[in-house]
Amino acid sequence: MNILLIVIDTLRADHLSCYGYFRETSPTIDRLAREGVLFENFYASGIATGPGFTSIITGLYPTSHKYYITPYDIPNAYQLDDNIPVLAEILWDNGYVTAAVDNLINFRSHMKHFVRGYEYYMNPTKTSRWVHHHVIADEVNKKAIPWIRQHSYEKFFLFLHYWDPHAPYNQPEGYRSVFKHKKGDYSDLKILKAKAGYEYVPGWGKIDEIIEEVNGKSIDLYDGEILYVDHAVAEVIETLKDEGILDDTLIIITSDHGEQLGQHGIWGHAGLHEPVIKIPLIMRYPKKLPKGLRVNGFAQHADIVPTILELANIKVEYNFDGESLLKLIKGDKIRDFVICETWGERCIIYNNWKLIVHYPVELQVLHEIFPKPFKKRHFGPTITILKKIVKKENFGYELYNLEEDPMEVINLAEERMDLVKELKQMIDEWVRQKVGDKDPMFFLEKYTQPQPIEYQRI
Repeated sequence: MNILLIVIDTLRADHLSCYGYFRETSPTIDRLAREGVLFENFYASGIATGPGFTSIITGLYPTSHKYYITPYDIPNAYQLDDNIPVLAEILWDNGYVTAAVDNLINFRSHMKHFVRGYEYYMNPTKTSRWVHHHVIADEVNKKAIPWIRQHSYEKFFLFLHYWDPHAPYNQPEGYRSVFKHKKGDYSDLKILKAKAGYEYVPGWGKIDEIIEEVNGKSIDLYDGEILYVDHAVAEVIETLKDEGILDDTLIIITSDHGEQLGQHGIWGHAGLHEPVIKIPLIMRYPKKLPKGLRVNGFAQHADIVPTILELANIKVEYNFDGESLLKLIKGDKIRDFVICETWGERCIIYNNWKLIVHYPVELQVLHEIFPKPFKKRHFGPTITILKKIVKKENFGYELYNLEEDPMEVINLAEERMDLVKELKQMIDEWVRQKVGDKDPMFFLEKYTQPQPIEYQRI
């Protein structure tokens, strides 16, 4: 069994046709979903890029791996513990030829755990400068497709990292005008009525809060980027088919995080709202996985490594936070709730309720207390989020009923403080089970600097 892990950066699940989006953005990914397994409730374990990718390759939550940073412009930042194994190392030690087309090493602080275990690490950036997010899908495929053709006779693990649809929306011209929405005219959009009483567009937001275009960024361009990267995925799939190894290859498609696209007053990927943390997961391997199955149970980043290892019949002496998704596929439940983390925040989703907890370090930011080496410019969108919270003692809270308020615009924390306390206790107990009383959220200055915010502003 070959393994192809495709991570499409900044990809919201609800902007893919196979997840119900009203635009046809993803014909190739849709086909892979029909031929494999789609996880309807897949969530990041941590965001943004640094925490997300780290969880994907370690099978751990940030609470365990403690990598809360995305140091794209900060040198000499904290490094992941070398004692934590990563997926490529495990597969390499078990007979796989390991390769990646990726440039996370190009961050200003060079994160070495993203290159550990690769026999072939192909960086498509063509420079040492930190312009990682400007690489487009064609440049990734120029490295990936020849490598597949040259190594199709070997048992391989190939990791492909596509930056599209991350800003700056630099797709080829033909994909910049595929979707054309007339500003202020909602006739071409799908409008639904929330139980809470407001109208909204799935994937866009509450009608009177939609940001259609700002500073050269638009949802049209974002969707065009998805269609473009979908075409790039099609080229890779066709290459596997041409080499006669398509059905011998486990294909996994996911993302590190989503994008607010104007919701909650933010364009980029700050905050733990659904547009940022609910992402796609699609798996195809006809020899062991069913065809056309949609799985409803909760799944997360941390489950990817255990799933790959079970499918590859590899056993390791290591305790992952995640569990194999083969249990979910068989109809069993692997968790009752979802936890997601970012710098200064955690959230829990339990039944129809979602609680976002803002920890004291983030509230200090609101009061412009910046422990060194934090930089004030990082916190504009964070302050936007903090304006919406209910503050109690040293914490801030957002509480949403996702069934009634899918756009997360009605914070019920003040009136349902009983539920806030119950859900907060569940988070606290979850943390204690993993790290005892040494919660890294209270020692972030030891491990982290906040995530970059350059693409968050509206």
